[in-house]
Amino acid sequence: MALLTVNDVSKQFPGVQALRSVNLSVEAGEVHALVGENGAGKSTLVKIISGAQPPDSGQIIFNGVTFEEYSPAYATANGISVVYQRQQLVPWLSVAENILLGQLPKRFMLVDSREMVRIARELLDRLRVNIDPNAQVKSLSPAQQQEIVIAKALYRRARLIILDEPTAALGPEQIARLFELVRDLCAQDVGVLYISHHLEEIFQLANRMTILRDGVVVTTCSPQEVTQGEVVELMAGHRMIVGSEAVPVSPLPIDATEVEAPSAGSEAAPLLELRHLSAGPVLREIDCTIPTGQVVGVTGIVGSGTHDLALLLFGLLRPSEGQCLLNGNSYAPGRPSQAIAQGVFLVPENPGRDGLVGLMSVAKNITLVDLPAITRLGVLQVNTEAKLTREYVSELHINPPTIEREVRTLSGGNQQKVLLAKSLQAKAHLLVLEEPTQGVDVNAKEEIHRIIRELAAAGKAVLVISTDIRDLLLFTDRMLVLRRGRIVADIPTKATDYTQILNLTLGTENGSWSQEKA
Repeated sequence: MALLTVNDVSKQFPGVQALRSVNLSVEAGEVHALVGENGAGKSTLVKIISGAQPPDSGQIIFNGVTFEEYSPAYATANGISVVYQRQQLVPWLSVAENILLGQLPKRFMLVDSREMVRIARELLDRLRVNIDPNAQVKSLSPAQQQEIVIAKALYRRARLIILDEPTAALGPEQIARLFELVRDLCAQDVGVLYISHHLEEIFQLANRMTILRDGVVVTTCSPQEVTQGEVVELMAGHRMIVGSEAVPVSPLPIDATEVEAPSAGSEAAPLLELRHLSAGPVLREIDCTIPTGQVVGVTGIVGSGTHDLALLLFGLLRPSEGQCLLNGNSYAPGRPSQAIAQGVFLVPENPGRDGLVGLMSVAKNITLVDLPAITRLGVLQVNTEAKLTREYVSELHINPPTIEREVRTLSGGNQQKVLLAKSLQAKAHLLVLEEPTQGVDVNAKEEIHRIIRELAAAGKAVLVISTDIRDLLLFTDRMLVLRRGRIVADIPTKATDYTQILNLTLGTENGSWSQEKA
């Protein structure tokens, strides 16, 4: 009997069928990899298995028992734990306190510190982890913090551990140590559901893999039955399973009628130059130029460094080596206000949380970045503010067209437009947009594409960071592909296609699709 059985599970969100009749099983002592491009349904499936969301139909059966309710507490109590990319630990508490938090041993109504440390040390020894139980978690590396979360799961008697992109922040030695840890867990009859975009890891570690595409299971197989190239094609929809064979199919072309001629900025002088730039734990030896009048797409999987690049350009991450030039001058902002003052503006992935003040009006959010434009002798000029913001609302088609409305009440697409208006008011020359079309409907997506192209045509340089490769191919001039902190490709959009970019992000571009099966 399987440890975990996902039986005919479906889940729908407004306008999106996230999962459709998904079937999957994980055995005790098995590493089962879940593979698929962004938006394939992996995160939704994990949320259902871990109790964070209920399915619309179907069942989750764990250890022979059908789920009676869907909540994280219920899933945890029944032996399911998730280790997320960002560790959910309390940094100022000790290792032992974090492992046992919520179930601390008591003695005379007080926490038994000696017993707490003993239990923590026993769990760490079981995992062959050499960490002092009394050490503060904030002093540990990301790899060590990950080990603490796994020890915490074992303390709660987890039978299934879900690892979500576990190597995103790890180096080669730390990855090798994680693999040892996973194998130790399997030797103790713990099942592991392993989610990763790194196919080389999956082929090295997994017993079986399930490939998802558009919320549907394409196939479940062992790594010995397919090549990495075939897995990429199955993810992209360029292969289908007939019997037990992966058979090529003709790829669906991008509709050329949807693609306007990209901005002509390739001959312009570079606005931004990055020379051998390294920063943080990920970015390494970045070399690229971004001219005015061009839309440049940047893509890569989780942990590739795309988000770090956005932080670097907006003064939230300092370079450790190399040089950054803006308009030919040294550019090294120490904080966002300095970046804005020099004409660089970031539209973050979550504008409602990171870029806008939800309780303030559309007008206030747009003009907050440039108060001198709407004040005289320190006094707000209400009519000036209203006239200015109405022009942006009209130009960018912000809906509803009411400048007094609280920005938190707007849709995601319209919040993106408010931030674009804010960037224009800041007189930005370089716009850095993170996931600008994520979670918006088709009409809003097309409208954002139009606005971005018009901004480039007006002489702006636009850097669009997104994991949605298909979307980037519709409106960018060039594509930069990052993998493990380095640019591995800089390609004109017209000269590439979805499968090539996907291969580059996954590191399978040299593993030809006709390669011998392992």
